[in-house]
Amino acid sequence: LGPLGCGIQTGAGTVLNRLRPEFGTSIAVYGCGAVGLSAIMAAKIAGCQQIYAIDVHDSRLELARELGATHALNGRQVDVVKEIRDASGGGVHYAAETTGVPPVVRQSMHALRPLGVVAIVGVTPEMSIDVHNDLMAEGKSMIGVIEGDSVPRVFIPKLVEYYKAGQFPFDKLVRFYDFEQINQAFEDSANGTAVKPILRLS
Repeated sequence: LGPLGCGIQTGAGTVLNRLRPEFGTSIAVYGCGAVGLSAIMAAKIAGCQQIYAIDVHDSRLELARELGATHALNGRQVDVVKEIRDASGGGVHYAAETTGVPPVVRQSMHALRPLGVVAIVGVTPEMSIDVHNDLMAEGKSMIGVIEGDSVPRVFIPKLVEYYKAGQFPFDKLVRFYDFEQINQAFEDSANGTAVKPILRLS
């Protein structure tokens, strides 16, 4: 249950508490770590018709599809903005940006349709944007979200209920390691083998 208090409630809460996508709309999730994959599961719960997963690890994209993504794009292999705009008929209604990588943040804005909303969740360094062309000209919005706008004592029990109902299988994100395997856990996290490593103290 530990990860529910951080990354998992961040991703799920960003979608369910802040973006609150309307049924049948589209969303793009940038980064398929614990935060992004939780956002994807939440988007499925919310009834999004198109859910785009963007990452650079094929293994994580496969898991994203298993958890509800309708499209999986490897950012190193395709033009993400073009692919999303073509497949969605002009851009997505919503986006969740979890990477904090400036070029990816720009992608998240450019792949929105007019009046679309992107939630910035990743820790992003100082960067520049073209306010007119990236946001204002098409009425787009960029919002910042901390910990999924969640009240943990209220939201975490909801996530547990979704899990029990088979709608939020967050157990597929975690992998357990003995404390002596801490270096392996870091390595597996960095290379995409493990989404959310958890250390067991014996």
